[in-house]
Amino acid sequence: MKFKLQTSLALFALIMAILACNAVGATPTPSLNDQAATAIAATLTAQIGIPSKAANTATAPANVTVTAQPSSTGSGGKATPTITPTYSTPMLTVLQQTNCREGPGQDYQVIFTYLTNVKLEILGRYEPTNFWLVKSPESKTGTCWMWGEYTEASGSYWVVPTVTPPPTATQPPPTAPSITNWDFSCSGGNMTFSVEWQDRATNEDGYRIFRDGNAVAELPANSTSWTETIPLENGKSVSYYLQVYGPSGTVNSSIMKISC
Repeated sequence: MKFKLQTSLALFALIMAILACNAVGATPTPSLNDQAATAIAATLTAQIGIPSKAANTATAPANVTVTAQPSSTGSGGKATPTITPTYSTPMLTVLQQTNCREGPGQDYQVIFTYLTNVKLEILGRYEPTNFWLVKSPESKTGTCWMWGEYTEASGSYWVVPTVTPPPTATQPPPTAPSITNWDFSCSGGNMTFSVEWQDRATNEDGYRIFRDGNAVAELPANSTSWTETIPLENGKSVSYYLQVYGPSGTVNSSIMKISC
């Protein structure tokens, strides 16, 4: 009797355990067939490339578009790249000793004479006479004009502007000569006259000798003396004066009168 009771209790406990395993909320253990079907489905999914749930929920990167900006289009629609030159300061190198003037030409005064290999910054150009406007520490205005014949330009000199030259300065006439000595002698119906002077002009083209108002001789610039012999009877007289001349005018000396 006692054995039967124990057997009944053991059977009851087994039944309750089976019922507990099938209760709602319990996670059933898949069978071997179910496990095999799941593995096959996963293999097929990987082969046909169906994205997984994780792939569908990932954030895709934003698209970046690079657009070419060609400067021009050649044959076949191919873009031609734009080449931008590098700027460098325009400079003028002196190749031979040369003057720097107040303007682009010999009608302007010389400011300074630069020696070979001096470098000056270019500010402008005057093409008709091939002159460069450059910075000049030696000039009161800070600039001067230099002839391009004895110079060499470098750097980005092609970007400098064309500059209008200043008006030509009005030059005064040459300074009158200073007579230092004059003399004459009469003999045998002839008269010999000689004169000496100090050349005080710096812009003359030359000198002329006038006798009785007529030019009788023309001398080069920087001349300082002259002599002539002419027929002159006793009791006759003659007068002389010296004239200096240049582009801006003429100036006469005092008159020298002679009587034999």
